Amino acid sequence: MRRIDIERAAQKLLEASAVTRAPIPVEELANALKIDVRYSDGSADVSGALIRNADAVVIAVNSAQHENRQRFTIAHELGHFLLHRGTKLHFDDDFRIDYRDATSSDATKREEIEANGFAAALLMPKRILMRDWLRLAPGDKAISDAINTLATRYRVSPKAMELRLVNLGFISPVE
Repeated sequence: MRRIDIERAAQKLLEASAVTRAPIPVEELANALKIDVRYSDGSADVSGALIRNADAVVIAVNSAQHENRQRFTIAHELGHFLLHRGTKLHFDDDFRIDYRDATSSDATKREEIEANGFAAALLMPKRILMRDWLRLAPGDKAISDAINTLATRYRVSPKAMELRLVNLGFISPVE
């Protein structure tokens, strides 16, 4: 899937929910899609999972992780829900599952890359971020301060904000 299509999918969800400012209410967006978000302590290796069958869709989130990571996990799983069919498994009933673990950000699996791109586009939407970035108007020396300010406002990690700003062409990679 092309990056522009992923950006559009995130933008469409935001527009349908009339979200116009940060922080993006990802759990509310999930609920609007009739997805139940459940929190529990899980394995340190698993951040979350998307579990779906004919009767229900659930996003499971590891509550032991930082709140920003939990928000990214919900957005990532929403990406799987909207962009991918999932892997079919059979237990007592057929259902599909996608999960986010330590390898999800390694950029080795196409669906994980796409879900991460969707999460970034959803949590840090280009239009809203551009407006906030221009309001800050950081000089060269204030870029790291601006990244931290925006990360706090958007409730994402500073690294996630930096990567998003780089990917959108707002800044060059911070050394």
